[in-house]
Amino acid sequence: MSPERKPGDPGWKPSEQDIAGAQRPMAGLVLRTVSVIPFVALGVLGVLSLVAWAAVFVFGVGNPNGAVWTWAQGRPAGEVLVQVALMLLLGLACLALAVGSIYATMLGVKEWQPWWFWPAAQAVFGVLAILLVWGGRAHPAAMEELGLTGLQYWFAFAWLAFSIVTAGLRMRRRGHDRGDGARG
Repeated sequence: MSPERKPGDPGWKPSEQDIAGAQRPMAGLVLRTVSVIPFVALGVLGVLSLVAWAAVFVFGVGNPNGAVWTWAQGRPAGEVLVQVALMLLLGLACLALAVGSIYATMLGVKEWQPWWFWPAAQAVFGVLAILLVWGGRAHPAAMEELGLTGLQYWFAFAWLAFSIVTAGLRMRRRGHDRGDGARG
C-alpha cells in the first residue's frame, strides 16, 4: 500500500504493488482447511503419544514393571541411565511430533507460506508412503507388531496419499507447477 496515502484519503489511487497483490490467486478457505487436516491428525497423534508415554513409562499405568522409579530400584546404574535416556528420547520424539505438527498447522492454514513449505510437506509424506509400502512388503512381521496390517495399513496409505495430493494442490494453487518463480 502506498505509504503517503491510504484508502479513503482524497485522491488515493492503488499502487502497482496493490494491483499486483490483488490479482494473485489465493488459496480458498476450503482448500486451506482441507490441506491442514494431515497436520491436525499428526498433532492429535503426537499429543496422544505424549500422554501415553507419560502414563506408561513415567507412571507405570498398564506396565508390568511399574513406574520408572520403582523399576530402577536395585538395578545397576549403567542400565538405569541407558533405559532412562531411551525413555526420555522417546518422550522428546513424541513432543517433537506434537509441536512440529502444531507449527505446520499454523503455517499451513495461512494464505501464504514460505516457498519450501508445501514441497517439503509433500516430500515428507511421500517418504512415509514409500516406507509404509516397503515395510509392508519387506518386513510384514514388523508391520504386524506396529499394528499396520489389513485395514489399518490401507487407512495409513490413504491418509498419506491424501496428504500428498493436498500438498500438491496447495503448490499448484501457488504457481509452483508453472515454474514462473512465484514464491512466498
